[in-house]
Amino acid sequence: MPDTLTQKSIDFLWELALNNERPWFQAHKEEFVEALDRPFKALAQETFRIMEERLPQRDLSLHVSRIYRDARRLYGRGPYQDNLWFSIQEADARNRGPMFWFELNREGSSHGLGYWDRSARQGAVFRRMIDRDPEGFVQLVESLPDRERSRLWGDEYKRPKGSFGPVIDPWYNRKQASVGWENFFGQALFSPELPGLLAESFLGLLPMYGFFLHAYRTCRQEEMEEEQNSLWGIPGGDHEDE
Repeated sequence: MPDTLTQKSIDFLWELALNNERPWFQAHKEEFVEALDRPFKALAQETFRIMEERLPQRDLSLHVSRIYRDARRLYGRGPYQDNLWFSIQEADARNRGPMFWFELNREGSSHGLGYWDRSARQGAVFRRMIDRDPEGFVQLVESLPDRERSRLWGDEYKRPKGSFGPVIDPWYNRKQASVGWENFFGQALFSPELPGLLAESFLGLLPMYGFFLHAYRTCRQEEMEEEQNSLWGIPGGDHEDE
């Protein structure tokens, strides 16, 4: 049976936030490995295994965050993060496209479907897809599992891009979009069943993930076509400035 998260995992993140310095961390390195690092990696790997098993036709990749902050981006903060996360996404969209994600932090956990690094052009393609079939997108949103408990993350545009009603507008008028849940699993967060529960929740988001992924790949295809046209001196079209 793989290691599981425990209350000690959360407690360590609190202690780290209060003692975010190298001497303290080095003195508690063994506690970090046993209470947090090992069980978190086990959760990520087992969830990924289940996702690969359930979606054998997809080329999925797993990325697990490190506890160490990028030394170039400390901005006066300590050298360690007080949260850990992992993501699962298509290999061709690694680090840039939509992803399933899980985060453990001092307040508990959150998980869902994210499209954070969406460029201005990707956002324009996303809205164009909604423009073509707004009713289809409404059905997609309304089919999200546990929608009444979910929340939508992402910076909103200062000037709305359009209005289609209360269901679509929160999605249409955001620079990025991430939908998910906070502290969804209760005490199951500390159970061996968590990888299966988490994978099942991710799979419930698969239709929306497909919409996000199609927007991402459409944008990438357009960009590649323009790059190829530029080699032949063929002018490209103008694109919306975000």
